[in-house]
Amino acid sequence: MKVAVTGAGGFLGQALVHELLESEHEPLAIIKKESDADEFDDGSLKIVCQDLSDREGCAGIFRGCDAVVHCAALRRDFGGRREFERMNIETARNVMENALKDGVSRIIHISSTAVYGNERNHVGTDEEADYGVRIVDLYTRTKIEGEKIVMRMVEEDGLPAVILRPGHIWGPGDRRILPFIVNGLKSRRLALVNNGGNFLSLSYIDNVIEAIILALEKDDAIGKIFNITDGSKVTSKRFISDIIGVLGIDYKIRYGAYPFLYGIASLIESYYRLVQRKSRPPFTRYMARFLHYDAFFDITKAMQELGYKPIISYKEGITRVTPYLRNLYYGQK
Repeated sequence: MKVAVTGAGGFLGQALVHELLESEHEPLAIIKKESDADEFDDGSLKIVCQDLSDREGCAGIFRGCDAVVHCAALRRDFGGRREFERMNIETARNVMENALKDGVSRIIHISSTAVYGNERNHVGTDEEADYGVRIVDLYTRTKIEGEKIVMRMVEEDGLPAVILRPGHIWGPGDRRILPFIVNGLKSRRLALVNNGGNFLSLSYIDNVIEAIILALEKDDAIGKIFNITDGSKVTSKRFISDIIGVLGIDYKIRYGAYPFLYGIASLIESYYRLVQRKSRPPFTRYMARFLHYDAFFDITKAMQELGYKPIISYKEGITRVTPYLRNLYYGQK
């Protein structure tokens, strides 16, 4: 099967391309920047550099492909509205429209459990739940809109798409969650909300790729939505404590009341917008909610209908990610 992978220069896309290369599939890596090609050293890999938000420029890009896995997205919790809309809404629309025109028989759209909203607790939330309402970050807002476009095309145009909603994807090479935690530990500023007892929505990279492969091959998956997580109830406190443990550092976790920390995050964001700073603030309202509300999602549907089963447990994931964490903290040796 010839599989086009958008966002192939990103954490998930890159790992997926390598997995496809090792399997019987033939990947087409679609990258946004030419420098992303440096991530691949397989001379037989076909690579296309294209900005998928350019509607005319990406016409015919999927011609000859059997499937498309749409991984490309802007995954940040702070930034400019136009950039988020272009990457998470317009790009999704262009990918779906062109895949349909080019006769692709299977499309996997990588969404996120973030679309359920992080303004409330989730303990066993399944795919029938409504989208979040009180959204404070553009990432979540635009991922919801992007997913709505896909589902509308499934219902109205017969788009052969499957939607996967992973949680926070982690593992060696993670560029978001693990670096954020390690930087917080190095600066001695990392703190947890309340008692750190909230559940996290974690999805180890190998588990997400396993779900993608299953979604590519399962005939009756088209038109359906699946939560894809590790299926483990891991709290913020345990996750941070385990990272501190494998780093072998002396760090006493501090705690703060949610209203206070959320207020601080609001002030920081307001300041960054006022002075038009483009860098990510050290703490955001999204992160305050991430560390406050439970985010445990039901994966029963994926297990029963896709045959999904997390192949990497949380404990094994921590072991596998240890060298990467130590490299982030202590530097390359």
